[in-house]
Amino acid sequence: MTLGIFSLTCCEGCQFELLNFYDDFAHVLNFYDILNFSLAQEENLPGPFDVALVEGTPETREELKLLKGIRKQSKILVTLGTCAHLGGIQAQRNFKESEVKGKRKVLPVSKVVDIDYAITGCPINREEAYQTLVDIYHGREPYQINYPVCFECRHNQVKCLLKEGKPCLGSITRGGCNAICTTNGFVCLGCRGPVEQTNLYKIKEMLKKYLTDKEINQRLEIYGEFVDNIIKEGDRH
Repeated sequence: MTLGIFSLTCCEGCQFELLNFYDDFAHVLNFYDILNFSLAQEENLPGPFDVALVEGTPETREELKLLKGIRKQSKILVTLGTCAHLGGIQAQRNFKESEVKGKRKVLPVSKVVDIDYAITGCPINREEAYQTLVDIYHGREPYQINYPVCFECRHNQVKCLLKEGKPCLGSITRGGCNAICTTNGFVCLGCRGPVEQTNLYKIKEMLKKYLTDKEINQRLEIYGEFVDNIIKEGDRH
């Protein structure tokens, strides 16, 4: 099968994570012929592609054209990382009206083209990405975790930071990171996106014990388009 890995507006951290341990990445080469991966090879070939991984958000006309072209040339399109999946850090600009005036709104990839699967995280979990590619190769539906980070905190015997008065988003954030932040004493910032059927109104009520409305909205902005409808105009900054 052929694979193309593409970068839109982003830090390219997820692509670097793919290459973090070359022995693991080399395993993918047993299944895929990589035609396009500008971060790792000098010569890049045009499609069509059996699978395309897309990192980042389309923020220019050229990137929008590129993304639509990738979709047309790819049987399966997978978003790579939180920026592509939800808009991520750069989508927080959408909530700062003074900064976006006259600029194109930051959109996740799924708002521009149809996607088939999403690999979440900032950066991604490398093993999760590899397994997704292997599952696709074998014609299996990739497994997507839909339990919160709290589950992994329990498994790692981490005390609940929310109960300790710390504004943690682990209860509504998709697991799969092995609770790396909370295990090391940092609150979950929600980088893997929300679990399905997340009640964001409830988490806002809970966080009001520790943060102002403005601070809560700033925390939730990482969820991008997912929270756009609950952050009221009067709360934006």
